[in-house]
Amino acid sequence: MSSTTKGLSWTEKVFPNRKDPPDKRNFKLVILMIVAMFAFMVLIGFVTFWLSVRGAEEVLVPKVENKELISALIEMQEKELYPRIQVRYSSDYPKGMIIDQKPSSGTIVRAGRRVTLTVSRGPVIDRVEDYVGQKVEDVRIHLQTLFASYRALLKIKEPVSYVFDPEPAGNILAQKPEPGTVIDSVTELELVVSRGPRGELVTVQEFTDMEFHNAIAQLSNSNFPFIFAVRRAEGDEGRGVIVSQTPEAESEVPYGSVMQLTMTRPERVPRGKVFGVFEYVLPDYPIMVDISLDSISAEESTTLLTMKHPGGPISIPYIVDEKSELVLYIFDQEEIRKQAGLGQYR
Repeated sequence: MSSTTKGLSWTEKVFPNRKDPPDKRNFKLVILMIVAMFAFMVLIGFVTFWLSVRGAEEVLVPKVENKELISALIEMQEKELYPRIQVRYSSDYPKGMIIDQKPSSGTIVRAGRRVTLTVSRGPVIDRVEDYVGQKVEDVRIHLQTLFASYRALLKIKEPVSYVFDPEPAGNILAQKPEPGTVIDSVTELELVVSRGPRGELVTVQEFTDMEFHNAIAQLSNSNFPFIFAVRRAEGDEGRGVIVSQTPEAESEVPYGSVMQLTMTRPERVPRGKVFGVFEYVLPDYPIMVDISLDSISAEESTTLLTMKHPGGPISIPYIVDEKSELVLYIFDQEEIRKQAGLGQYR
């Protein structure tokens, strides 16, 4: 048999022809359609793979930092780049300005890449608030908290002006700039603060023969500043008690006057404890400030005193663990620390 005959025989076997019965011819047509569809799918896959390998056009990321958001978006659009917007407060950039971009400018990327833009929301506050009637220390803490992570645009001008007024001590009476003033740069807030009523009088209690720690508790509860002097007991005098006081009991003195007390040394101090007097000179404050004295050891921490104080000398007797440290706080900030039983500051 010749090669031509073989070829025709193979063709007749694969492709439908008039010699085939109808069923066989239809079967060949179905098979050929399936093969054609498979070949078409392979072709589509190849074309898709080729396009993906070829990839999108490469573009240069433009520099949009320090530009307004609208201008940045237009430049991104022209480069066929898609922005992802993030926002954060900033005291250094106006509202709507680009603070940062990723990838950075000059980077070569494919078109369609996302570029992260960090946009300024402006300062945390852009107008002066109304502080009249609030406590000056509350406002101070508020501003410190507000600008903890950002450049402070609003600061309290020091020194603050204090005047006598029927308002409670520490209340803000007036402010400049006025509430609602726009903040566009670093602004100083001038405050007028109440010292409290002028000439307020308080009646002195009787402390003679009182144990010293009870006297300290009563004085601190009434915010009556005091200093202690210590001497040895004489004759029938008790130990660890108040033996004299100035001003005298039942007298009337101006609010903030200092109570001077003389006490005798305790007779017995428990084993492992130590008796002493914590002495320090505070600055003179225009208003009463919060102070506290803590005893801190490896085993425990104990508050010996907490009160409002106008400043000046303090001397506070104590009996504490001999291995403890005494820490004085002003507005919860450590002022000074010293070893119990020693007169040396650390």
